Amino acid sequence: MNSTNKGMDAAVDPVAPTKKRTAVLVVHGMGSQRALDTVRGIVNSVWLDDEPSSKRYWMHPEKRDNDVDLSVITTNEIPGTVDHRSADFHELYWAHLMSETRAVAVLLWLFELVRKGPRLKRGMRALWWGATIYLCLLVQSVVLLVLHGILLFLGNAPLINDEIQFGVEQFGLVQESARIVMSNHPYHEPQALLLAPFFVLFMVGSFIAFFALCRAAWNIFAGAFILAAVSGCFFYFGIRDQDQLGHITVLFLPMLVSLCVAAIAMGRWGTLAMIITYVFASFFFVLYMQARHLIDWPQQFSFAQFSFTDDVLQPFWGVWIRSWLFWSLNERYSAVIAVAIILIYIAMYALFLQPYLGDAARYFRASPGNVLVRREIRKQAVDMLDTLHKWGIYDRIVIVAHSLGTVVAYDMLRAYFSRVNNSLPATGKLEPEFSQIDTLGTSSNTTMNEDEYRAKGRDIIRKIASYTVNSAVASNRKLPTWLVTDFVTLGSPLTHAHYLMCDGATEGELTTDFKRRVTQREFPICPPKRQDYDGLLSFTNSDGVNEKKEFHHAALFGMTRWTNLFFPMSQLFWGDAVGGPLKDIWGRYVRDVEVSTCTPSKSAFFTHTAYWSLKALEGRNAPQIVALQEAINLEDK
Repeated sequence: MNSTNKGMDAAVDPVAPTKKRTAVLVVHGMGSQRALDTVRGIVNSVWLDDEPSSKRYWMHPEKRDNDVDLSVITTNEIPGTVDHRSADFHELYWAHLMSETRAVAVLLWLFELVRKGPRLKRGMRALWWGATIYLCLLVQSVVLLVLHGILLFLGNAPLINDEIQFGVEQFGLVQESARIVMSNHPYHEPQALLLAPFFVLFMVGSFIAFFALCRAAWNIFAGAFILAAVSGCFFYFGIRDQDQLGHITVLFLPMLVSLCVAAIAMGRWGTLAMIITYVFASFFFVLYMQARHLIDWPQQFSFAQFSFTDDVLQPFWGVWIRSWLFWSLNERYSAVIAVAIILIYIAMYALFLQPYLGDAARYFRASPGNVLVRREIRKQAVDMLDTLHKWGIYDRIVIVAHSLGTVVAYDMLRAYFSRVNNSLPATGKLEPEFSQIDTLGTSSNTTMNEDEYRAKGRDIIRKIASYTVNSAVASNRKLPTWLVTDFVTLGSPLTHAHYLMCDGATEGELTTDFKRRVTQREFPICPPKRQDYDGLLSFTNSDGVNEKKEFHHAALFGMTRWTNLFFPMSQLFWGDAVGGPLKDIWGRYVRDVEVSTCTPSKSAFFTHTAYWSLKALEGRNAPQIVALQEAINLEDK
């Protein structure tokens, strides 16, 4: 609907202590998002009806000074509310802070994920292997073309030469064939690519050994001398046997360099994947050569006359002499395939990796440039939540976040709560609900069901609001407060928290690191983690004279209800591979809601963006829409 004067009037004076409203803050996900697209979809699915009704909404400019381009969507009265309240839908827009992510930055982040191994949830492991194998092919392609470029730069003629032909009947020694290959060109020594590093190591080791000897640094001298001796031997004997070494270099140098790159950039998992990739790629290449009649097995096969050497090795003898192994330096189709693989990566980067995965790479990877972007996103998010709390017109705030936006919203909530936790009303004013949750898990209060826990947390926030924004005392309405009643996550990558947010080389190390962060209250969970003699929500703050109970900075989900909607994944592309259940990771009182786009429930293709979509046949009666309406719960029932 178009903005009207009525819509402008709907924004109550921020300083008026009159009827309060509900604020719904929508945090969009990753990708090249347009402002207000996500919040419009949420409003359309949870507020409007299919049939003509009294439900309406208006749009008016955001009153915050730094949001002149965004609008607030304001509803009329919410049916079923006792105080006849309405709702304002705001959007936390952060896509513009994600500058164009470079291809190298995405690659480095993917390399980090490869180092952690296939430790995603079970259905995602196939995706990890597929992506890792493609990364290995990409590394091999770049290495092969770089080696070709070095040879051309050094003035060597191309190793790939149509004029060099050998008949199968003329097979001879490998050394003799190598001499024939090199005799076609005045200067052709690819083995220099392999020997040069050893010569460099020999020189470096010799210099270090000399200066260590002068300084009587015997430990350094011994190590440097051994390095110089070993590398010198490799270089000397390699020079003496150039024919054999040259042939082996042509065949295996690209793969050797690729393995070194994988070991450094992708760790042991990347090295293993590199070996597997090379073996399978070579197998498929053999099929290609057989189709081209470059390998000819005997036409008639008999077990009685079977000879392993004659029948199996002989067809490959010509392949060995010609250096027609996959990724060898003088196999033409390897170079063509390498170019194709790199072009495919460039296309994938432009269409998918940069606009979508690039955001995740910038947010999760802790490089200096990424930290600056992430800090600005969090700062603006916390500033917006602070504004909603200080505006004075809201006594209930609902956070709805999608995809990577759930991680942004989680960081926003924990950062803002740590600002206000010590300034909230005295815990004695929040009884009895405060003590009932604070002592949860002790011998006197061993358990509480999920519905009871959520209800008592809501009552605590209602009492906090009564002493602050809803207080009859004007000065109290400006006090710090916490009004976030609900955190609703849609398709959240927090289901992969161990993998994306923790450090470690094994699954056990990742789990241990997550538990450490929870124990140290870096990661608030639901319910909060009890520590030492503290309560579930509080700690005792003593100034040496008086002791006072205060909220600790990880207590927010002792009051704020956390509801997580997810489409179960099936066969990788059906359902939502990004999202998933959170209860087993983030606490038993997180309410996981498994949803579907239809009744009876069945998996649909790629539903990551379907949480508010009305394209299903059932429209607003579709299961995921009904679940979203219940999670946001505008009526606050």
